[in-house]
Amino acid sequence: MLKIIISFIAVVMLYGCAGLETKPEQFKVNISSMQILESSLMEQRYQVSLRIMNRTKETFNIDGMSFDIELNGKDFASGVSNEQFRLEALSETVVSVIVTSTIFGLIRQVNGLKQLKSKPFEYELSGSVYTSSGLFGIPFKEKGEVNLK
Repeated sequence: MLKIIISFIAVVMLYGCAGLETKPEQFKVNISSMQILESSLMEQRYQVSLRIMNRTKETFNIDGMSFDIELNGKDFASGVSNEQFRLEALSETVVSVIVTSTIFGLIRQVNGLKQLKSKPFEYELSGSVYTSSGLFGIPFKEKGEVNLK
């Protein structure tokens, strides 16, 4: 009897682990535009437009998102949004959000620009999109570079 119970538990655990396989990237998120809203001694605020692409055949009711922006490998700004919208299957939309950076992030970027010289300007956008159907956010991470020549 003990062997049957142990076998049953093993099968259930293996079945549960099969559900943990990684899913293909569901969302692709890019910075569409960015402009300064206000700047003070200690922080800067930007209006950022993010293009969110749904790469699946599933429609999502989005409850919000959180994200961080790195420039040249250094933290630059963070943002959150509680804007709710529906993202249809295999579609995209642009969401406008406010992000905040501190004077320390700005100083790191200015110092980093001096070291760049002729190298491309690298960025990374990472975070999570939160849906009404899930407890946890769906992560995303996008990297790219801009040639400033």
